[in-house]
Amino acid sequence: MRKVVCGVLGALALTAWAFPVHAQATEPALELALMPSTMTVTLLNEGGKYVLVDLKHIPKGGTCRMDKDATIMRVGPGASPETTRVRYAAAQVSAGGCPFLTMFDMANTDYAAGRAAFLKIEDEASKKVEAVKKELGEKAEEVKKELGEKWEEIFGKKK
Repeated sequence: MRKVVCGVLGALALTAWAFPVHAQATEPALELALMPSTMTVTLLNEGGKYVLVDLKHIPKGGTCRMDKDATIMRVGPGASPETTRVRYAAAQVSAGGCPFLTMFDMANTDYAAGRAAFLKIEDEASKKVEAVKKELGEKAEEVKKELGEKWEEIFGKKK
């Protein structure tokens, strides 16, 4: 679960970073998903990628392991029919895995399953955030009533 939370937080950071790029993109939206299962993927990055955790270089066409629930981002259609090109959108936290921003193709069905899993977690997180916001708002109102005029002295209208 900790990996998923870290992945989702990383994905949110990546989303914030990608919004200026999104304005120029022809795609309708930035799509994030989770890896539906652990699988070996073929690296498509030009020049390969350096794996900091393992201190090694993976050439283009080399393979690496993508762990289940890793955060990925849709790039576009894959090179072959019925595939989607994606990019690893979180930092590597374990040895033997793929490096940050690894690009690879995956089956459309796998991507759809990963997207559905991401949307489910996103919805659950949104509900929790709204519940916390509501609870904090209610507590703020209680404190405001308890403080009465002191509230206005402390948080009154700013000039």
